[in-house]
Amino acid sequence: NMMLKRQKLLSLDDFLKPIAQRPAPGVYFCRIAGYSAAVAALLEQAAASRTKVPTLFLDQLQNPDEKQLAYFREIMGMDFALDAGFLDRALRKWLPRLNDVQRGSLVRSLMQTLQGQRAQGKTDNMLRNAYIKFMCWMYYRFEQILHKLGQEPLPRIFYDGVLSAHELQLFCVLGNAGCDIALLEPHGDDTYQKLDPHSAYAALYAEGTAAPFPAGFSLTAFVRKAGERQQMVSLYGGDDLPVAATNTWLSGDLLADALKRSAERGNDNRCFCNMFVRIRGVEDKAAYVQQLFRWQNQLKEQGRKVTVLESIPVPTPGEVSPLSGCSMQSAQRMIMTLLPALKSTASKQLDGIARRAFSELLLAEAAQDGDRLNRLKNKAIYLVCWYNRYMPMVFDRWSMEALPVFVYFGTCGTAFEALFLRFLSRLPLDVLEITPVGGAACTLDDPKLFSRESPGSLTLAHFPDSPDDAAIGTVAFHAEQELTEVLYQDSGMYRTQQYTKATAVTLQTMYEEIFLLWDQEMPIRPGFEIIGGDTVLTPVVTAKVSGVKNRDVTAYWNDVRKLAGENTYYIRSCPHFDPGTVDAGFNPVPMIKNRKLQRQKIRENTAYAYGLLREEVQVFILDKIQQLLDSDLIKGTFAQGMEYKILSVALHLDKELVRMIQRYDFTKQAPKVVLACTDERGCSLEDGILLALLHFMGFDEVLFVPTGYQIVERYYSQPLFVEHQAGEYLYDLTAPYLSSGTTAQQGGGLFTRIFRRG
Repeated sequence: NMMLKRQKLLSLDDFLKPIAQRPAPGVYFCRIAGYSAAVAALLEQAAASRTKVPTLFLDQLQNPDEKQLAYFREIMGMDFALDAGFLDRALRKWLPRLNDVQRGSLVRSLMQTLQGQRAQGKTDNMLRNAYIKFMCWMYYRFEQILHKLGQEPLPRIFYDGVLSAHELQLFCVLGNAGCDIALLEPHGDDTYQKLDPHSAYAALYAEGTAAPFPAGFSLTAFVRKAGERQQMVSLYGGDDLPVAATNTWLSGDLLADALKRSAERGNDNRCFCNMFVRIRGVEDKAAYVQQLFRWQNQLKEQGRKVTVLESIPVPTPGEVSPLSGCSMQSAQRMIMTLLPALKSTASKQLDGIARRAFSELLLAEAAQDGDRLNRLKNKAIYLVCWYNRYMPMVFDRWSMEALPVFVYFGTCGTAFEALFLRFLSRLPLDVLEITPVGGAACTLDDPKLFSRESPGSLTLAHFPDSPDDAAIGTVAFHAEQELTEVLYQDSGMYRTQQYTKATAVTLQTMYEEIFLLWDQEMPIRPGFEIIGGDTVLTPVVTAKVSGVKNRDVTAYWNDVRKLAGENTYYIRSCPHFDPGTVDAGFNPVPMIKNRKLQRQKIRENTAYAYGLLREEVQVFILDKIQQLLDSDLIKGTFAQGMEYKILSVALHLDKELVRMIQRYDFTKQAPKVVLACTDERGCSLEDGILLALLHFMGFDEVLFVPTGYQIVERYYSQPLFVEHQAGEYLYDLTAPYLSSGTTAQQGGGLFTRIFRRG
């Protein structure tokens, strides 16, 4: 029957303890003016336990409105007396769930508070107003905890409004009656000190490491997010999942460390010992490839699953579409709606760890991005798509005793790839980014990432996955490679077939300049550039010559002969492309989907004739077909089925053209097309497609049209050829027969070419 005594809070941990475990029995009525990890943990734990402990999280208490006051007058009337018997009868009627002990404590506490107000000179009318306000607040805001007053576990109140005098008085009433109260002060302690200069009621909790509350702090928002985090915890299986002890056990010999079994790394079942490392550069060039090959075989002999990726293609529309409707209410809601989209494995424990890592990483990204939800949504969808794509491969027959190994061979080129590796590093597997290029640029960064650098570099197209890949390079070979790299790095000199990507740009020229530029190698031409380290901008001549200068037909055909020399594809009559060369059973429809080439289906088709070409040449041809489709240059593309005609022409090029493409070196002379059209027939649609495709591939092209007719323009949605009006239009001319030829370029290593010159 006695009210609990208020105690000074010495540690935030004590606030959540039962009375019997506190330094002194009693209740806490404190104010917290600074923010820290301990304060955040207190609020997090209080939010998590509110289903077991009656807890209220409150902001500013609004004055009772007219409806609330009218109901109070209807039930209780307007009588008031500062008398214990009156208050007891009033509470018995207004709050019937209170037991006798709780009601007695509230009566004594109310009497103490109201008598204190009278002693300060408050009138009976003012006391009546305070009494009515207290009664309405207790009924509408606190009733759910009042019947728990003084009982274990003690009810709790957390408040972060701008405190008023009546709110402070009511908190004193509730605290004395058996309730723990914490007043959060995001705006500082000044407001409270004006109400209670001597801190007679709520004691200030002082913590040396506390900082000001975050700007815009809201207890309501904090509790909502905490609740959503708890929901996420329930989705991935609780707090008893093992945590990652990443890199804590490393010796420094990283490839050897990766070979250590789980039992050699640590024996604490509460965690799993994985590695997250980056290895850049090469120590011993002659042994590097063999070392990687043997290392991978040793892992496989241990029963470890090894996955090697050299690129991570962006998610396809089919992968993204089911995820695009995720919630955008908040970062937590978005993550919660995407968690079920992560595919399940055969292990509930692994699934729980993956969902926890997904949630925690994205919440950290949300804090860093300032809750920009569109950016966070993109990151989340990339992670889900890539996890679902590679999870069956990476975690095949997974066990904690034989952690799988994920190798990214190369460096992360985008923030999305880096985020994916960071996500994987929080799972029970080893994650390594390995590149033989010393000092290679990389976007991957994480506090847990261990990076080791070696000064040497080695050019290695692929991870050595087979004995053929693991060929041993001699010292002389590597010496030549090093000298080659020195000579060809930003020097204006280029190796044969050094680059595999090119983008054509049209040169705007005078007619006479065509003959000056025609035999020039690409690096000499204006506009030549290497962009992105791997793509050549090839400035090409794309011209149409209309009319005959001075009506001099002999000189006109001599100009044609000057251009139609070696490495030139000469067309003397139109139409040129023979539709009969297209395979009769060829069906291009399944080979294009969602405006994109289905490259695997193209390569598997029996009509695909480019399979003998070098891999990079095949990729180049398909890239340029896609570029032509994307450009919408050919009228009717993706509108009238023209894309299928384009693909049919592109996959049935003349053998001589294919050979010219195969030997095209983007840093040497461009292959060329010279076309003479002297009559009214003009080019066919197929010819127009062919000329456009060869332009995108980087061919020099000149059309000689003495009639001035538009022989190809009607097929294009925009001009392609730069037209030169050379002279008067002439008709019924006959184009000469010329032999077109090609010149093979000499290959061989750098030393071979030097000695050949000698």
